[in-house]
This record gives sequence, structure tokens and C-alpha cells, in this order.
Amino acid sequence: MARDLPVLFCYAQARGRALVDRLQGKRPLFVCVVAHTDTVEIPGLSAAGATPELRTYTPAADAEALFYGRARCIPGGVPANPLGPPGPVLITMAALRLASIPFFVVDAGCRVAPDAPVIALGEGPGGNITTGEAVPESRRIFERGVALGRALAPLADYLVVGESVPGGTTTALALLLALGYDAEGKVSSSMAAGPHDLKVAVARRALAAAGIRPPSDPLRAVAGVGDPMQAAVAGLVLGALHQVPVVLAGGSQMAAVLALLVGLARQRGQALDPDQVAVATTRWVATDPASDVAGLMAQIGDFPLLASALSFAEARHAPLRRYEEYLVKEGVGAGGAAVAAALRAGCSATDLLRAVERVYEELFG
Repeated sequence: MARDLPVLFCYAQARGRALVDRLQGKRPLFVCVVAHTDTVEIPGLSAAGATPELRTYTPAADAEALFYGRARCIPGGVPANPLGPPGPVLITMAALRLASIPFFVVDAGCRVAPDAPVIALGEGPGGNITTGEAVPESRRIFERGVALGRALAPLADYLVVGESVPGGTTTALALLLALGYDAEGKVSSSMAAGPHDLKVAVARRALAAAGIRPPSDPLRAVAGVGDPMQAAVAGLVLGALHQVPVVLAGGSQMAAVLALLVGLARQRGQALDPDQVAVATTRWVATDPASDVAGLMAQIGDFPLLASALSFAEARHAPLRRYEEYLVKEGVGAGGAAVAAALRAGCSATDLLRAVERVYEELFG
């Protein structure tokens, strides 16, 4: 039963427990959607990469690490926080291996193409949202995502969809605001204390440049102030949902995608089924004192928010223990992959910690 697994129920608890009970032992398929947004080039917004220059490579590096066990396009094996901790792709790699979960990577619009076998949906990287023209091809990406979701759904009992988009919590904020949600000061960050004032200023400037007055048309909002991942994941989910449940693997960015999905369903005179869609993240996002993802979920609807109970407090390696300082919180679908591993293989938080340590030792000795 759900109570025996290392899964935290952070919002819509009853629905979350029911979904976990239904999915326990079932076959997941993990899909990671990678993309770039030029918004990440605004100084002070992101720490999803050891240096500002390397952040452009982070989505490609994450994709390569999933396939090859280490990145090919950057030194050091995997993307890292500027203060030292390795990026969350280690958790995803460990979870997928531990539970033998198959995966695909979707390139929704990277500036650096991954040296890996990916499915290409996009037509180029996302622009800086302050131009008001972030993803002009959002509708085409969305429609391709729908087709892909229909094709992938028969391969598993449910999909787990993650992302790698440095700067993506700022585009998430802008999208949430465009859709009419009270999101200022609530999105998480790749930094311990999120730069909320800067994010809000960037998002407001983007809305003004795009001429958006909330609540906006959903895909128009992505086109103006979003990023390519948002359009791709929304399409993928809507394409798959008629066949299988979907777990959105992430924090603030997936809350924004969920809000986008609700808006798209409403636009069609439909309702998104909260028994079929959930968000799953890490404990670091769920307990982050500098954000309020549960509060965002409460505005969006009665959709479950799950979190992996994984802790690095007792990790053998000091860089991993720094996750407990909220220096790294989420990414590459880490929380959702960890939850899926627990559901598929019954692995404990300790099992997953040891698996992450093995990946760390393969990379760094």
C-alpha cells in the first residue's frame, strides 16, 4: 500500500494515495523533455550549471548522461551547481537503473543538440521572454507533442514526464501569471534562496512586451512568455491521457504545465481528470522554505502533489549532502523518477540513496 513506500503526499492526499495504489507494480515509461530558453542568460536567474556559459549545455548534458552514464558535451561528467553539488540527473540515472525503467528523451528546442538518440519536436531554442516572442512555434510543438503522446502511451501503464530547462522556473512564473494565477514569490529555484524580485521583474516585463493581460489564451501565453518544453509536454500529456495516467515529474515548472493543461482543457469545454494526472517532485522542493509549490497546486485544482522521501543527509559524499542546504532541488524529472522507482520496484529511500552514491562514485571516484 502507499503508506509503505517512500512517497510523501503534499497536496490532494487522498487522490494521491489512490493513484499510488493504482500504479504500484505497474510499468512506467520515463520521458525527459529538454529545451533551452535564452531567458537563462539574464544574470542572477539560474544556477543550473557550473558557469553561465555551461548553462547553455545543461539540457544536452543531462540527455547524454541518461544514455551514456556521463555527459559528452561538458567536462566533469554531469552539470553541477556553481557551489559544487552535482546536478539532479544523478538521481534520475540511479532511479531508472534501480527499477529498470525504460526512457526516451525529447528535444523540444535546445541551443546545443545532445549527442544522443533523441526525438526532435522543436524548431529551435526558446527566446528571451522579455522580447514577448519566446516560442513563436508553440502551436506546432504542441501538436507534435500530442502525436508523440499518442504513440508512446501504448508502451507502458503510465508515463512519467520530466524536463531539463535552465531558467525554466522564470518562464514557469511568467506562464502562471499569464494564465491568471497568483504565483509571485511561489516558484522554486535552482538556488537556495530564489531571486524572487528578479524573476517577478523579468516576468512582468515579458507580459508587457507580449501584450498579455491575464488570463491569456494558453498557447498564446507560451508563445509570448513561455519556453518550448511547456508546449511539448502539454501536447504529450494530452495525447497520452486518453490511454494512460501521466505523472508530471518536477516542481514549479510542472505546476505551470499543469496550469497550461487545465487552461487548454477548459478552452475545449472539457475538464482535466485529477484522478489521471499528478505532479511528483523531490522532498527539497516540497519543503523548500523559499517557495510554495503546494500553494500553486491548490490554485490549479485538486490534483495530487507527490514527493520522493529521498534524503541525502546521511550520504557518504559531502557534495550530495549539500542538497540538504537546498543548493539543488529538482530537475531531469528526479522526483518523479524516484517515485516511479519506488512504485515499480518497491525500493526504499535508502535503496535509492545507495544507488545515487554508486552513480556518483562511477563519475567522481
